[in-house]
Amino acid sequence: MALIKGDPWWRWWTRNDVLDGNSEDDQIYGYEGNDTLNGNGGNDQLYGGNGDDSLYGGDGSDVLYGEAGNDSLDGGNGNDTLFGGEGNDILSGGADNDVLDGENGDDQLFGGIGSDRLFGWYGNDTLNGGDGNDFLYGEGNNDILYGNSGDDTLDGGDWYDSLYGGVGNDTYIVDNPAYDTVIEYANEGIDTVRASSDYALGANVENLLLVGMTANGYGNQLNNVITGNEAGNSLYGYDGDDTLNGANGNDYLDGGNGNDKLYGGNDNDYLDGWNGNDELYGEAGNDTLLGGFGYDTLSGGLGDDGLYGQEDNDYLYGQEGNDYLDGGNGSDSLYGDFLGQIGNDTLVGGAGNDYLEGGDGNDTLTGGSGADMFKFYYRTTAGIDTITDFNVLEDKIYFSDVFGSGMAWGDLTSDRFVLGSAAVDSNDRFIYNSNTGALFFDYDGAGGRDQVQFAQLSTGLSLSAANFVITPAG
Repeated sequence: MALIKGDPWWRWWTRNDVLDGNSEDDQIYGYEGNDTLNGNGGNDQLYGGNGDDSLYGGDGSDVLYGEAGNDSLDGGNGNDTLFGGEGNDILSGGADNDVLDGENGDDQLFGGIGSDRLFGWYGNDTLNGGDGNDFLYGEGNNDILYGNSGDDTLDGGDWYDSLYGGVGNDTYIVDNPAYDTVIEYANEGIDTVRASSDYALGANVENLLLVGMTANGYGNQLNNVITGNEAGNSLYGYDGDDTLNGANGNDYLDGGNGNDKLYGGNDNDYLDGWNGNDELYGEAGNDTLLGGFGYDTLSGGLGDDGLYGQEDNDYLYGQEGNDYLDGGNGSDSLYGDFLGQIGNDTLVGGAGNDYLEGGDGNDTLTGGSGADMFKFYYRTTAGIDTITDFNVLEDKIYFSDVFGSGMAWGDLTSDRFVLGSAAVDSNDRFIYNSNTGALFFDYDGAGGRDQVQFAQLSTGLSLSAANFVITPAG
């Protein structure tokens, strides 16, 4: 290691030195005056001292200290670390992955090539990441941050900062939108704001992540991804095909216009798709899902959920729990439970030609106006569903075929249906007791297996084989 020193203050107070290192790992001290220090090769340490100094690291992984004065530091090649010190300094990382620390003063930092870390600290600083995936932090006072190319992270810190991400998928850390201004231009990547206070996305920024206990997030006209936190969030997608994630807390999610995907997460959430063909997932908790206009798909998930298709032709899946499903207008398909998931659900088809499938559990099915279809499977543990408004003139009962029952797929033949309380011959499969309204299925019509009640209808219906359709098993 070479130790190279300039003239100390007791010899010439204002002498301006030019000090050159070599290929070794040098320590070079400028002391007083406006000095020029060249590290050249090796992993060097350069100390400018007082005065307006110029420090050049050269090749190798160097550490440069500007110290007092308005200094210019250039790391050159290698993974360098630059400290501006006091004064208004210019720091350039050069090639490779550098760390630039402006310290005090109004500094200008240029990361250059590589994935760099830039810290302005105190003063009105300008940080320019250059190429690579850079991290820029302004800290105190009014700073301007430019990420340029690469997937950069920009954090202005305190006071009034301007953040320009540039090309790449950038992340902006915003503490207070009144102080931090995010500037993105069109077609520069998919960008994300991490906000610790209520935030509305500006132009050309796609995604929003709420951190801490921030409550509210607002999208824009783009296809946004907005993610909540532990708090009870209100998330608004507005225009575009948005994805809203409530995470924890009792959340309100509003998709707005576009074909949106809404995920309630944990706790008791309220999801409103509004316009567009939306997908709503309540997930855990007792959730309320509203499809709005468009062809929507609603899935309640865990908990006792309320699903409302509202307008157009929707698909509603209650899943686990005791759910309430209301298709609203349009020809809707309502499923109380998936197979194996037990719940006592309420399904309301509303206007239109609807498809209702209660699944396991003792469900209540109301078709509403229109020619409705009620689907059943043969399982001894499926429960007994109540159809409140079966209309023999236009409604149908669809029954999944049972292996070995001898039934042909399609419309049920007249010899497979009987009025009464039990089968009278081996052809009978469906038995309707008009006195009690009970509807049974008999596997073989001969008592080889007990007949099973699977539905409860109104009494006195003119029910016939024409109201039944046999579908493939499954």
